[in-house]
Amino acid sequence: MLQLYLYLPNLLGAAEGGKGGGLLELLGIDFNILIIQLVGFLVLLWVMTKFFWKPLNAMLEARRQDINATYDKIEADRRAMEQLRTEYEARLTQIEAEARERIQQAVGEAQQLRDQIVADARRQADDIVARAQEQAKLEGEKLRSELQTYVADLTLAATERLLREAMTDERHRRLVQEFIETAEVR
Repeated sequence: MLQLYLYLPNLLGAAEGGKGGGLLELLGIDFNILIIQLVGFLVLLWVMTKFFWKPLNAMLEARRQDINATYDKIEADRRAMEQLRTEYEARLTQIEAEARERIQQAVGEAQQLRDQIVADARRQADDIVARAQEQAKLEGEKLRSELQTYVADLTLAATERLLREAMTDERHRRLVQEFIETAEVR
């Protein structure tokens, strides 16, 4: 390196002893000051690298890792949210299916209840109709019996008037019986 220092002024055109018309001299630059400034710059660069750039790079690397960790966390949260959304949709579908099943079950139960009510109503109506028919039959028999008695009484009265004689109990029964038999035949 020292040899380079000795040959460098000659390369730049400076004469030995500082006299001559070198390029640096024409530009107004002193070669020794240039070397000192160059060494100072290299020392400053080394100091800056050691005390400024390394901490700065370490801080930037920590920030980069923090940002990457944040992005990873955001991605994990997004995946978790997507999974929760999928689970929510599946649960919602399940709830809808359960609701439809319960509605169908309620409709089926209502249909069975309706059928049971209709069957009970029909049975009650049939019972009422049967009782009404029985009652009508009894009423008919009662009316027929009353009518027979009434007709017999009328017949006796008419016969009594016709015959103008008193009817004995035995004769009375025989006439009524004959009349009933002839009336039933018609």
